Amino acid sequence: MNGGASKLEATYTRALGAYPRRWRREQGEELIGVLLYVARSEHRTKATPAELLNLVGNGLATRGLELLGSVGRRRRNGIAFTATVLATYLALALTLLGEWGPWVRPGTLRWRPTGEGFGEAFLAAGPFTTAAAAVYLALLAGFVAALANRHSLRRTLHLSAAVAAPLIPLSGAVAGILAPPLTPMLVLSGLALLALIGNPAASASRRVLLGAVTAGVSLAGLWLAVSRLSGGAALFFYDAASVLAVDARSLTLAAAALMLAVGMVLVSGSRMIPWTTGLAVASTPLLVRLWSGGSLETWLAASGLPGPVTAHWEWAFLGLALATAALAAADRQLRFRRLRTA
Repeated sequence: MNGGASKLEATYTRALGAYPRRWRREQGEELIGVLLYVARSEHRTKATPAELLNLVGNGLATRGLELLGSVGRRRRNGIAFTATVLATYLALALTLLGEWGPWVRPGTLRWRPTGEGFGEAFLAAGPFTTAAAAVYLALLAGFVAALANRHSLRRTLHLSAAVAAPLIPLSGAVAGILAPPLTPMLVLSGLALLALIGNPAASASRRVLLGAVTAGVSLAGLWLAVSRLSGGAALFFYDAASVLAVDARSLTLAAAALMLAVGMVLVSGSRMIPWTTGLAVASTPLLVRLWSGGSLETWLAASGLPGPVTAHWEWAFLGLALATAALAAADRQLRFRRLRTA
């Protein structure tokens, strides 16, 4: 039993590695003692999968909360603002292009552009194609609630959307009902959760700014997506294997990449700001490719520019990223010297 107990303790210790070091130092031994006591009372020498999943999940959640606690309220509000804008834009785009548009009406949507037929059944969801419309409408309602200064209602709507989004493709796969793929739904769920970590519209001026930025991003994003659609065909916007230049997967991955870049800058301390800002600038070519569906390359090819420019235009952003990082580092050093001499 002693050998089994030592192996069990080692297993629990490894699982506790998911927790922050300070938490392990202050409470780790006590938690391991409780776990070992429970295991002895149940005559076990091995940890259960549920125990390990619970330990790792709670440990990662604790790390997230610790990181969040080190980020000031202003930066958390900036993350929530960005997440709300992107979640609202995606909800509007996916509602119009994937659910409600005339090209996705049940009755016309029977074949993918590749010629492959659907094996799933349509859900009787009124004017919508799939049950994902409920998630999109909840996100749009959450945006309206934010503009109306109804923060409790906004949090409820965003949390509901975050929980429901990944369940829809999973339940669709089990029941054989047409549903969006898991990737776009996971991105929407993550954005909805990030929108909850702060207040995206803490004042009247911020609410005006939120409305204006969201309207601009949504209109520009919709125009860019529609301009890349093949006209006249029965399209399925959720199908990443189709011939569409832009689809739900590319739009949501672009939004996730932009959210990552903005969040990375906002959560960085002063020492890391030059590096994270440079990485954010370096990610611009990826964002352009995902959002444009290759339209920039087509424009460059038709512009008459030299071949090396059109083939390697993204290298310019690498140089710009290095320059941005150097300027940010110089600005940080200048601020530090001013503080020392003040």
